[in-house]
Amino acid sequence: MNIKANHRQPPNLFFEIVKGLGANKLTSALLVVIFASSLTVVQVTHLARGQLIEQDSLLQERDELDLEWRYLLVEEEFYSQHARIEEIAKSQLKMKRPTSQDEQVIILQ
Repeated sequence: MNIKANHRQPPNLFFEIVKGLGANKLTSALLVVIFASSLTVVQVTHLARGQLIEQDSLLQERDELDLEWRYLLVEEEFYSQHARIEEIAKSQLKMKRPTSQDEQVIILQ
């Protein structure tokens, strides 16, 4: 008689939890909502980190383009200096300033 009571196996905990949740529908519904909410938080956090990484790369690209634009402005200023243009015209193109005797006036009527 007593031998059976001493060798009794404890109830399976998982089945006891499921029975308890099945008995109380509100607790089951709240458990599902909490689980869904936690998965949503993980997903939103993942997406936010992805967007922050993309924002950092776009900011870095913007800085590189801004630096390149500044270099181009300096280069444009260098190539548009009148003294440099005049020097190239004299040395490479063999040009010279016209004198007053080389000028011709045309009158249109």
